[in-house]
Amino acid sequence: MNDETKSKEQNVIPFPGVGEKLVEKGMASLKEKRLQDALDDFQQALKYDQSHPQARYGVVLTYIELGQLDDAVAESKRMLQEGIGDYFDVLQVHVSLLVQLACYEEVVTMLEAVLVEGKVPSNQAETLYQLLHFSRQMSEDGPIIEDTVINLQEKEEEPPIEQLNLLEDPDVKKQWAAIQKLKKHNHPHVLEKYLEYLKDEEKDLVLKTFILQSLKDKNIEDQVEIRKLDQVKYINPQELNDLFENPFGQKVASIITYQLEQDNPSLKDMVLQLWWQYLFALVPFLPQPQDENIWAGAVHLVVIESLGGEFDENEISNLYNVNVQELVKAANELVEVEEQVFQGVEM
Repeated sequence: MNDETKSKEQNVIPFPGVGEKLVEKGMASLKEKRLQDALDDFQQALKYDQSHPQARYGVVLTYIELGQLDDAVAESKRMLQEGIGDYFDVLQVHVSLLVQLACYEEVVTMLEAVLVEGKVPSNQAETLYQLLHFSRQMSEDGPIIEDTVINLQEKEEEPPIEQLNLLEDPDVKKQWAAIQKLKKHNHPHVLEKYLEYLKDEEKDLVLKTFILQSLKDKNIEDQVEIRKLDQVKYINPQELNDLFENPFGQKVASIITYQLEQDNPSLKDMVLQLWWQYLFALVPFLPQPQDENIWAGAVHLVVIESLGGEFDENEISNLYNVNVQELVKAANELVEVEEQVFQGVEM
């Protein structure tokens, strides 16, 4: 092929919609299990638009069907990095693939960072929490202690002192980073620092929840003392349940869904997201009073106010059939917690 011919080919303008038609063709081939044809179609579509979300997603799905999981992981990772497609849809596929490849620690690190930001759509949060819980369990090599806190393995390597010291750093992000690095250490010094952290009223509520989860993962069965919001509780970490198994939390979520699902599903998602984030910060405590209608209305009120929209406290109290003073009191408590907890880490 001479230079003139190449130049003509490069200057050819494709017919409008060629990329879309190739994607449709690829999807049809994928459904019919003509996998190589599907991959060819998606890759052809990407020649017209390298950022086409359906084409990129189609490549991932085809790799999965072909059993080329490493290629699927690499492509889904690139989509996340480039911001192609719906982030949480791609994330769910990506971490599911990592689980299949037994990359459990990578899943734990990624999902803990994402979930602590509190921006996960409610319809996907439960699946991601389940993947996180499963990966935490699978990443454990086995029982880390034999009987009690005192009986931790004596030969455990000394943890890095700088990480222990970071638990006292004023920067909450540094505390979070330290917790991530210390969770592999089973030395009594780590446990001692964790127990001090849980009893310190000034420490972050969300990070205390993560420490409790870490103690559960380490098979700690002794009662530990935890203080949050002027409340004290003694709890066996093994008694902690998954967040979405909380009966009170589920009742509030059901009321929110009932009130908002039909008229404003996007608002429903935001309200549910804030609700589960609030409950996570309170673990192992529950909001008081334990009146599901008050808290459903309170979270609704806080979200509406945060969006800057017009709202009527009386109207919301009537919607949830609760006293307006109790509604406002609960909303104020929720806002107070929201403003003081760790909001996330840089990705």
